[in-house]
Amino acid sequence: MKRKFQQLALILTCSAVAACSTSKEAQPVVYIKKSPVSNQWVADKEGELRESIKGSPFTLRSEKGKWIVTAPASESFNPDRPGLLMPHVLRPITQIAKTLQSNPDSAVLVLGHSDFAGNTRSNHELSADRAKAVASIFRLSGFKHGRMMHLGMGNSYSLGHGQNNRVEIIITHSTEMQGLMAEYHPVHMRQLASNR
Repeated sequence: MKRKFQQLALILTCSAVAACSTSKEAQPVVYIKKSPVSNQWVADKEGELRESIKGSPFTLRSEKGKWIVTAPASESFNPDRPGLLMPHVLRPITQIAKTLQSNPDSAVLVLGHSDFAGNTRSNHELSADRAKAVASIFRLSGFKHGRMMHLGMGNSYSLGHGQNNRVEIIITHSTEMQGLMAEYHPVHMRQLASNR
């Protein structure tokens, strides 16, 4: 209740400031022209990424100008401590991170996913813990906050039985990171709100 009151007060304050503005001139609208990621950028990353995940349980696919590495939770995380990575997947994650670290035009979004078993809150927490575990490997490899983000998505992106428990490492051109966050962050925020 207190939070809603604070939000309402903030909205009213912002509205009052905007209404009392002395400027009568129309403010220009700035449109950012989105340049498509070149097919060459996508093609250049394939060989390095395939080599990085070779021999691991990870899969790689290309989708709309970005690469997605999928790590199935059943083979990547400790069954007794589901937010802890198994030792055999540290090498491929580290290899991906080191490969991309040397390419400053690359950015990474790590998404944790869970299934429908249990309650929504625990599923969201589990997916966030898994995303954070993978993201920590990227951070240890030198990735900074602006080039790498992580989100727990809970069970909001269902693939079907047995495929929901996973972590996706989305690799995109750095100019596309803002658009990627605009796509996934609202879903993440709805998951958080539904858990309260």
